Amino acid sequence: MLSQIADIADLIAAAAIVISLLFVAYEMRATRKQAELTNWREVLHTMTEYKAQTNDPVLADIVVRGHADIDALSDGERLSFELYLEQGVHVYGNFLKHNDSLPQKLIGLDGAVGNHFYELLKTPGGAAWWEGSQKRHRFMPETYRVTNALLNERDAKGGAPINRRGNGREVANARVDIDRYCRQNHVAWVCA
Repeated sequence: MLSQIADIADLIAAAAIVISLLFVAYEMRATRKQAELTNWREVLHTMTEYKAQTNDPVLADIVVRGHADIDALSDGERLSFELYLEQGVHVYGNFLKHNDSLPQKLIGLDGAVGNHFYELLKTPGGAAWWEGSQKRHRFMPETYRVTNALLNERDAKGGAPINRRGNGREVANARVDIDRYCRQNHVAWVCA
């Protein structure tokens, strides 16, 4: 009789351990999701602050003139323009990094970021800065690879905006367009 009670107690203890482990796993998953959403909210807040910088008419003027001709800026204006572009690359890069960590990926966000990179880095002043930043290795290699691939994707479309709606075939076609552009323009390192 006593051995039967001990067996039942062992069974109850084992069940309690399994239930406890399941609860811990559930809590860890919920905590991870909450952390991901918190990170996403911070990225959105950073984006809002970045865009709001040009509400200052002085900086807005520097940005407009810098995009037209970076060499026409004074040293102080050039520094402001370059740091504005650098911050933009970081902010938009964070959008791409955190998009894959969301519980539901935002379809089309990578295309929207690619369009912004294009508008930021394909103006005469933006392009000159981007080329110089690559020579000075101001970012991680992956930043250059991803950004250049997005810029090349839009170039492959003749400058038309990237418009992804989540259709797998459209995304695959975009990849084919990038590969074709890279082969035609001998920029295989971007496509690797």
